[in-house]
Amino acid sequence: MEKVWINGRLFDKDKAKVSVFDRGFLYGDGVFETMRAYSGVIFGLEKHTERLHRSLRTIRLKMPYKDRELIRALERILTVNALKDAYVRITVSRGAQRSGIAVRAGHKPTVVLVAEALSPYQPKMYERGLSLATVPARNNEYSPIITVKSLNYLVNILARMEANERGFDDAILLNTNDFISEATTANIFLVKRGAIATPSLKNGVLPGITRGYVLKIAKRLGIRTLERNIRREELEDAHEAFLTNSLCEILPVRRVDNIKIGNGMPGRITKLLHYSYRALVRDEVCRSHRTKIHC
Repeated sequence: MEKVWINGRLFDKDKAKVSVFDRGFLYGDGVFETMRAYSGVIFGLEKHTERLHRSLRTIRLKMPYKDRELIRALERILTVNALKDAYVRITVSRGAQRSGIAVRAGHKPTVVLVAEALSPYQPKMYERGLSLATVPARNNEYSPIITVKSLNYLVNILARMEANERGFDDAILLNTNDFISEATTANIFLVKRGAIATPSLKNGVLPGITRGYVLKIAKRLGIRTLERNIRREELEDAHEAFLTNSLCEILPVRRVDNIKIGNGMPGRITKLLHYSYRALVRDEVCRSHRTKIHC
């Protein structure tokens, strides 16, 4: 039976529960991080932990565990579930309190760690790329939680539902100024004339961990990178486009609405960046194991 870690204790998956008065359940009052483990190593763990702390500071919530305790718990949940390649999630809510949105003193945060076997994206998605739909829903770039992975994902959920109902794989969210913000669970990049561009953080963009790695990899490869305002129309004459997040890594985009991106196939720079990203992952796993087995 798979185990779930809740506030320092392990529970069977089917017995893992939190209070119905938990503010994460009642109000979405909490944050989370989603990570990917390769060969038992959580890639970019330090960066994910740093972002988790930034999110917690934004919502004025203190993590009840030190980083070393959290890391040990993550290692433990991977071990007890006998997982090597896994989906890993940290969820932190403000905990159970009496009804009402007012935050009262003395609350105890709820911390949940989950590790499950990774369900990888189908190879055909990397081979043919995704289709994206522009939807009416907007990201509010002025929201204090727009750069936080909060537990309230309703805008993203509704956007994905609409895109799927229209026959697309995912949705593009614009912001209130009609600039591209992101996809529902990923950052977006476009490639034109050998340079890559991605919406700047001021456009209501979650600062993705994979997004950051891709920008660094591109610079190291001598590829010009731009973080700026991007109009939806710019995708129409882009040569390539792709999405990034920790689980999918780098996924090519073949079509936006009824417009084909480039020749409708994954492009050279997209493939090069994905190859380089996977090499970076492999190197970190090798260093973590202090062995050449995985190299």
